Amino acid sequence: MLRLEDYLPHQLRQMLTPGQVEKEFGLSKATLKYWRECSKDTGVLVGLQFFNDGNVNLYQRKIIILYVNSKMFSGSETSETRETRQTAVVRETNQIRKFKKKS
Repeated sequence: MLRLEDYLPHQLRQMLTPGQVEKEFGLSKATLKYWRECSKDTGVLVGLQFFNDGNVNLYQRKIIILYVNSKMFSGSETSETRETRQTAVVRETNQIRKFKKKS
Protein backbone atom coordinates (compact mmCIF):
# COMPACT_ATOMS: atom_id res chain seq x y z
CA MET A 1 0.00 0.00 0.00
CA LEU A 2 1.35 3.40 -0.97
CA ARG A 3 1.07 6.03 1.75
CA LEU A 4 0.48 9.70 0.99
CA GLU A 5 2.27 10.51 4.24
CA ASP A 6 5.52 9.23 2.70
CA TYR A 7 5.53 12.12 0.21
CA LEU A 8 6.06 15.84 0.65
CA PRO A 9 3.25 18.16 -0.52
CA HIS A 10 5.24 19.35 -3.56
CA GLN A 11 5.91 15.72 -4.55
CA LEU A 12 2.19 14.90 -4.44
CA ARG A 13 1.40 17.87 -6.71
CA GLN A 14 4.14 16.97 -9.20
CA MET A 15 2.99 16.09 -12.71
CA LEU A 16 4.56 12.97 -14.24
CA THR A 17 4.93 11.83 -17.83
CA PRO A 18 3.78 8.32 -18.79
CA GLY A 19 7.42 7.20 -18.76
CA GLN A 20 7.87 8.45 -15.20
CA VAL A 21 4.61 6.79 -14.14
CA GLU A 22 5.81 3.51 -15.61
CA LYS A 23 9.17 3.75 -13.86
CA GLU A 24 7.80 4.76 -10.45
CA PHE A 25 4.52 2.82 -10.26
CA GLY A 26 4.87 0.03 -12.83
CA LEU A 27 1.86 1.08 -14.91
CA SER A 28 2.98 0.58 -18.50
CA LYS A 29 2.89 3.42 -21.01
CA ALA A 30 0.79 1.21 -23.27
CA THR A 31 -1.83 0.75 -20.55
CA LEU A 32 -1.93 4.47 -19.85
CA LYS A 33 -2.34 5.17 -23.58
CA TYR A 34 -5.15 2.60 -23.85
CA TRP A 35 -6.97 4.17 -20.89
CA ARG A 36 -6.65 7.64 -22.42
CA GLU A 37 -7.99 6.42 -25.77
CA CYS A 38 -10.93 4.64 -24.12
CA SER A 39 -11.69 7.76 -22.09
CA LYS A 40 -11.65 9.96 -25.18
CA ASP A 41 -13.72 7.49 -27.22
CA THR A 42 -16.43 6.92 -24.63
CA GLY A 43 -16.37 10.24 -22.81
CA VAL A 44 -16.13 8.32 -19.54
CA LEU A 45 -12.91 8.28 -17.55
CA VAL A 46 -11.13 4.93 -17.74
CA GLY A 47 -8.08 4.52 -15.52
CA LEU A 48 -6.23 7.56 -14.23
CA GLN A 49 -7.19 11.20 -14.55
CA PHE A 50 -4.75 12.90 -16.87
CA PHE A 51 -3.88 16.36 -18.09
CA ASN A 52 -3.40 16.79 -21.83
CA ASP A 53 -1.55 19.81 -23.16
CA GLY A 54 -1.27 19.30 -26.89
CA ASN A 55 0.93 16.24 -27.35
CA VAL A 56 1.95 16.00 -23.68
CA ASN A 57 0.01 13.81 -21.24
CA LEU A 58 0.69 14.32 -17.55
CA TYR A 59 -0.47 12.59 -14.38
CA GLN A 60 -0.44 14.01 -10.86
CA ARG A 61 1.43 11.76 -8.42
CA LYS A 62 -1.27 12.04 -5.72
CA ILE A 63 -3.97 10.90 -8.14
CA ILE A 64 -1.85 7.91 -9.17
CA ILE A 65 -1.29 6.89 -5.55
CA LEU A 66 -4.99 7.17 -4.71
CA TYR A 67 -5.94 5.18 -7.83
CA VAL A 68 -3.41 2.41 -7.19
CA ASN A 69 -4.51 2.12 -3.56
CA SER A 70 -8.17 1.91 -4.57
CA LYS A 71 -7.42 -1.00 -6.91
CA MET A 72 -5.06 -2.82 -4.56
CA PHE A 73 -6.44 -6.15 -3.34
CA SER A 74 -5.83 -7.16 0.23
CA GLY A 75 -6.92 -10.57 1.45
CA SER A 76 -7.64 -9.13 4.87
CA GLU A 77 -10.27 -6.85 3.35
CA THR A 78 -12.42 -9.66 2.03
CA SER A 79 -15.61 -10.54 3.83
CA GLU A 80 -14.78 -14.23 3.64
CA THR A 81 -12.40 -15.47 6.30
CA ARG A 82 -11.56 -18.99 7.40
CA GLU A 83 -14.25 -18.76 10.09
CA THR A 84 -16.98 -17.61 7.69
CA ARG A 85 -16.06 -20.35 5.22
CA GLN A 86 -16.29 -22.94 8.02
CA THR A 87 -19.61 -21.50 9.17
CA ALA A 88 -20.95 -21.69 5.62
CA VAL A 89 -19.88 -25.34 5.34
CA VAL A 90 -21.58 -26.18 8.65
CA ARG A 91 -24.75 -24.34 7.56
CA GLU A 92 -24.75 -26.21 4.24
CA THR A 93 -24.22 -29.55 5.99
CA ASN A 94 -27.14 -28.84 8.34
CA GLN A 95 -29.37 -28.00 5.38
CA ILE A 96 -28.43 -31.30 3.71
CA ARG A 97 -29.28 -33.20 6.91
CA LYS A 98 -32.68 -31.46 7.14
CA PHE A 99 -33.35 -32.35 3.50
CA LYS A 100 -32.49 -36.00 4.10
CA LYS A 101 -34.80 -36.19 7.16
CA LYS A 102 -37.77 -34.88 5.17
CA SER A 103 -37.34 -37.47 2.43
